[in-house]
Amino acid sequence: MDSFFSLLNNAVLLLALVVIFDAVRLQKIAPTRYKSILSGIFIGIIAISVMSNPWELRPGVFFDARWILLSLSGLFFGFIPTLIATAFALSFRLYLGGDGVYVGSLIIVCSALLGLGWHYWLSISTSKLNWKNILTMSLIVEFVVIGCLLLMPIDDRYNIVSTISPTLLSVFTAMSFLLGLLLKHRMDSQKLAQELLRHQQLLETEKNLLQNIIDAIPDLIFYKSTDGKYLGCNKAFVNQMSLTLDEIKGRTDHDLFSTQQARKFIDDDTHALVQRATVIYEDKVVANGVEHIYRTQKTPFTNVDGDILGIVGVSHDVAEKRNIEERLQRSESTYHNIISTAQDGFVMASLDGNIIEVNQSFANMTGYSTSALISMSVNQIETDEKRQFSPRNLDRAKHKKRFNYTSLHRHQQGHLYHVEVTVSYWDGDNGMFFCFVKDISERIEAEKKLLLSESKFRHIFERVPALSVQGYDKNRSVIFWNKASENLYGYTREQAMGNKLEDLIIPAPYRQHVIDNVNAWVEKGIPIPAEELLLQRADGSSVPVYSSHTLIKNTDNEMEMYCIDIDLSAQKKAEEQALTLSQAIEQSPISMVLTDTDSKIEYVNSAFENTTGYSAAEVIGQSTNILKSGLTPKSLYTELWQAIAAGKAWQGELQNRKKNGDIFWEHAHIAPIFDNSGVTKHYLALKQDVTQYKQQEEKILHQAHYDSLTGLPNRLLSLERLAQMIKDAKRCNNKLAVLFLDLDDFKKVNDTLGHSVGDELLIQAAARLQNTIRSDDVVGRLGGDEFIILFNDIDDQEDVETAANKLLQQFYQPFQLESRELVSTISIGIALYPNDSLDAKELLRQADSAMYHSKEQGRNTYTFFTDQMNNDMHRRLKVEEQLRNALKNSELTVYFQPFVDIRNRKIIGAEALLRWYNPELGHVTPDEFIPIAEQTGLILSIGKFVLETAFAAAYHWQTYFNRQFKIAINVSPKQFRENKFVDLLKALLAQYDIKPSSVELEITEGVLLSGDLGSVDLS
Repeated sequence: MDSFFSLLNNAVLLLALVVIFDAVRLQKIAPTRYKSILSGIFIGIIAISVMSNPWELRPGVFFDARWILLSLSGLFFGFIPTLIATAFALSFRLYLGGDGVYVGSLIIVCSALLGLGWHYWLSISTSKLNWKNILTMSLIVEFVVIGCLLLMPIDDRYNIVSTISPTLLSVFTAMSFLLGLLLKHRMDSQKLAQELLRHQQLLETEKNLLQNIIDAIPDLIFYKSTDGKYLGCNKAFVNQMSLTLDEIKGRTDHDLFSTQQARKFIDDDTHALVQRATVIYEDKVVANGVEHIYRTQKTPFTNVDGDILGIVGVSHDVAEKRNIEERLQRSESTYHNIISTAQDGFVMASLDGNIIEVNQSFANMTGYSTSALISMSVNQIETDEKRQFSPRNLDRAKHKKRFNYTSLHRHQQGHLYHVEVTVSYWDGDNGMFFCFVKDISERIEAEKKLLLSESKFRHIFERVPALSVQGYDKNRSVIFWNKASENLYGYTREQAMGNKLEDLIIPAPYRQHVIDNVNAWVEKGIPIPAEELLLQRADGSSVPVYSSHTLIKNTDNEMEMYCIDIDLSAQKKAEEQALTLSQAIEQSPISMVLTDTDSKIEYVNSAFENTTGYSAAEVIGQSTNILKSGLTPKSLYTELWQAIAAGKAWQGELQNRKKNGDIFWEHAHIAPIFDNSGVTKHYLALKQDVTQYKQQEEKILHQAHYDSLTGLPNRLLSLERLAQMIKDAKRCNNKLAVLFLDLDDFKKVNDTLGHSVGDELLIQAAARLQNTIRSDDVVGRLGGDEFIILFNDIDDQEDVETAANKLLQQFYQPFQLESRELVSTISIGIALYPNDSLDAKELLRQADSAMYHSKEQGRNTYTFFTDQMNNDMHRRLKVEEQLRNALKNSELTVYFQPFVDIRNRKIIGAEALLRWYNPELGHVTPDEFIPIAEQTGLILSIGKFVLETAFAAAYHWQTYFNRQFKIAINVSPKQFRENKFVDLLKALLAQYDIKPSSVELEITEGVLLSGDLGSVDLS
């Protein structure tokens, strides 16, 4: 029974552990280490108490629940409390002594370590503390205790272990398990209580924070229940209502506002609650005698389940804003009216130089529209780099705040104009510039004109070489002396300045007279007339001048006299030379006629008499019409009179009639002669007989435009007439035909019968062509045996075909050339306007191309131009272009076709066949490229290549196959006629030691027909 009570006592003491757990957890001891130390002390005391009340298994063998206490301490209280409790328990066990002191101490340490180890394992793993973990640890602790009991220093320890084990594994495990569950439950409950307390504190904090935030908002904020009662508001609402918060809570709109306003607010609340959405209203509210305009936003608020609990309202007083907006609008309107009607330009620009706003005056200055200027850069208009927007200029402008300058702005059309700009910097709205721009182009231009005028007149007075200008003050001292005065009188400017007039240039006998005249003009206003004077130079010599004078007031209102002297030395000398000059005119080979303004002859020289056959007595007093032939165009006379009537000279060529009736050409230079007042008094005509020159010019002009052999228009004139005919046809919507004609085999006529016969054939052919066409059509010779015919105003193609057939028939008749008859046909190519082309040169080229097709069709026919001819021409040009490099690029290859003796089926020779493969054109047949090679002369180098290749192959076959092997080679007629052809054959025969009998040259029948017969000994 005592053992049972002891065990029960241990259980009660273990329950004290739970009390300690709750007490320590709930105590508000700030430092955690103090809680741990206090817990460790309490647990250590319980451990001593448990060890002081053991239960006796048998006499001398005692047990208690110390390991349950220490293992649960390690699991729930941690390291420091368990360490302190373990130290208490170990100290007390060592104090008790006995044989089992070491085993008892080991059990204390092991149970404490096991509890701490379990606590550590749970902290680092993802496992949670639950009943399974507690039960498992309890069993393990009991097994460890049983293991330690086996170490007891007594003989019957196994009997003791076997006796105590069921109790340990059942009762003690149950005690440990139940106590652990109780501690876990208390721990969970305390955690929940702490979490709840924390959330309550957080909620209260947030509530206070929210209320502080709401109170800090200047707008009126309130919230009401669904039945319209106020639940709360912010300070702004309280202040507006002049009530306390407690006085507002629980009241309705009827309690706070007038009946009309309350109904309006209640209706707004109902609408927001029904819509379950935010609504916005504007209401006028009178509070404390002040009218407010509130813009109110009302929003329903709900609980977590979505049930509407009430409504939250936020009211913003927009009355002041409205007033500000109205004032701003009026201000902006006034500003825009001022700016828009201002005569000067206005520009608002951002810091990056982009234009934000302009007025119409600035738009008119620049030539742009106001919309086009917006977002343009100021730098597109401002030309001065120092005034353009850049970081450096921007900093300087910000520092100055306000400044003005003059510059050049660029107009939309590209020209520059002068402006005066006043700039103000405003640092609001991130900063911007206000610029007032004034167009000062007219002012600048006026200033320039004024400066230019002053400079011009000063420059004139300073530089004009013919006018000596001097200026004198009222005392006759020199104040101005120009360069002409230096040259005229011999005094430099420095020598003259400050000296008296009479001491410088007035001769001694006249000095007092000049002094009196000047004083009379200055003092009494008696002017000095302009007159010829004989003045004196610095070297004492006399100089005749024509002197005029003027008197003016200077800026100091003092009189100044300016004299303008003209040197008459040259005039006097000219008068002396006048007689000599008149004699020279009489001796001049150029006709000279002087008339009055009515064209009545006043004077003629002897050259006129010699040229026209009229004497001076016969023509003086007569009109110049006496010379008119009626061949000079009236428009020329109109031009002449317009020129001389305007005071200008006229020159040109006139066809006049001599006294004997002969027509002659004169080159005339006619000019008006003015008196001193600028009025025309006479007309002077200088004329030269250019009849011989005109005849030569007409001859040269005819030679430049007409064929010297046939008299037909040449290529130049034919193309000019074709161009004019195209212009007329385009204007009248007519059609044209261009015929390109070529005499067939004309070269043979020249080569066989001589060039004189060929020329006669061309003359007769031209005559037949002229006799065949209409009078308004054109026939011309392009050169050689090529002619062109231009048919004007044709109706359709059949008209051209009829004309072409008629031309062909004309050439069926033989030509009588010296003592023989010769038939020469023609080949014709035809191009039509506007069907084929609109260009004269292109029509001629197309007709030429069509003529070559007529040649290819057998000659003596006509062909109309087609697009295919163009393609053929382009193909031919491409082939010719590639053929020029074919030999260099190793594109030509010689193939050999064997000759077989049919009697014995043996190869006795071969024919050399030329083939061409071009990377761009592919395989080109000999029928296509051989004629082109002959026409371009490339056949000579190609033929040489074939001969050399064929002879090399023949040498190889004769050496290694058959000495009698024959080789056949095709030779071009052009190659056959080449002077060096025979020399080339001889050289190849000698080089390759081939007998002439082994070589066969195949030549076309054209060589025999050409008459180039002859033989050469190749042996």
